[in-house]
Amino acid sequence: MRIVVNDIAASSGGALSILRSFYRYLIEAEISKENEWIFLLSDHYIEETDNIKVIVLDKVKKNWKNRLKFDLYEGKNFISELKPDVVFSLQNTITFGLKCTQVLYLHQSIPFQKVKSFSFIKAKERKLAIYQYLIGTIIKQSIKKAEKTIVQTKWMKDAVVNSINISSNNIINISPNQDDYTKYKREGVFNSRSFFYPATNEIYKNHECIYKACEILSNRGIEEYKVSLTIEEVRSTNNISCLGTLPFEQVLEKYNVSTLIFPSYIETVGLPLIEARQLGTVILASDCAFSREVLEGYENAYFFDPFKPYELANLMQKVIKNQIIKNEKISTTKKVYSDGWEPVISLLEQIGGSD
Repeated sequence: MRIVVNDIAASSGGALSILRSFYRYLIEAEISKENEWIFLLSDHYIEETDNIKVIVLDKVKKNWKNRLKFDLYEGKNFISELKPDVVFSLQNTITFGLKCTQVLYLHQSIPFQKVKSFSFIKAKERKLAIYQYLIGTIIKQSIKKAEKTIVQTKWMKDAVVNSINISSNNIINISPNQDDYTKYKREGVFNSRSFFYPATNEIYKNHECIYKACEILSNRGIEEYKVSLTIEEVRSTNNISCLGTLPFEQVLEKYNVSTLIFPSYIETVGLPLIEARQLGTVILASDCAFSREVLEGYENAYFFDPFKPYELANLMQKVIKNQIIKNEKISTTKKVYSDGWEPVISLLEQIGGSD
């Protein structure tokens, strides 16, 4: 079976992580060797093998105009010449006009969340407004035309079904592939005065909530604590340290030592929540559908309104004063990692083989 994987959009961040995760699974999974895989990418992010080929289309990724031209008009002819049995899009949108079956992997939640309406007028929000309204329209049309759409969480499935006039049978919830990090868990190293937030500096990651919470704590005379952020320095404060990007080994160590603060209000999954949960980290999370789902039943989780910094400040104060205590012997009855790509590949084979 010939499967074309379209992920020209991936070049950094979560999109590139998903691509590499899928590729690693193909390398490791014996079942994938029975198929021919052709990846359409913007650069050589993965290596070719006997049954995995890479076609680089760097001009398509160059700007949005080229991307839209490919998705809406030109791509159908290019992909048709590859004679695929099924096309698997990892980039939230299908290629319109293709006659063969397409399966869509949806990991962009901005068009489906109801927490925030972004503005075209405000410069800092314009890019997100484009995703929410313009690209969001293309994503929704893609879902309607795809044979099946795969989402990573139950809340996303519900949000998609409620946003689009589509049968829930067309939307399949498959948990994202996650490694088991429990082997990195260390006991007895927790510091109640250390806080950590690994995130990029997008508006919805909501670092401002942390800055305001720290101001509130300062006004209360609480100073002896440190918050570590993985962004470049925005503004200097006594309690906030901007470390920039960290190696993942250091991120895992921070989970062991620190309390995770997660004020982001737009996520599909929120991978730090999954990672930190495996290590038994105390988590102060925004009270949103994605965090409630990921942290369901987790005893070390506490929630706050991401638009009310005083609620975060109250929780941080309780951690600092040991009124919130880390449960080192927390139960791990819920498996929060999975082999999420196995059912995806099975679905592709099933759909591709039915044509």
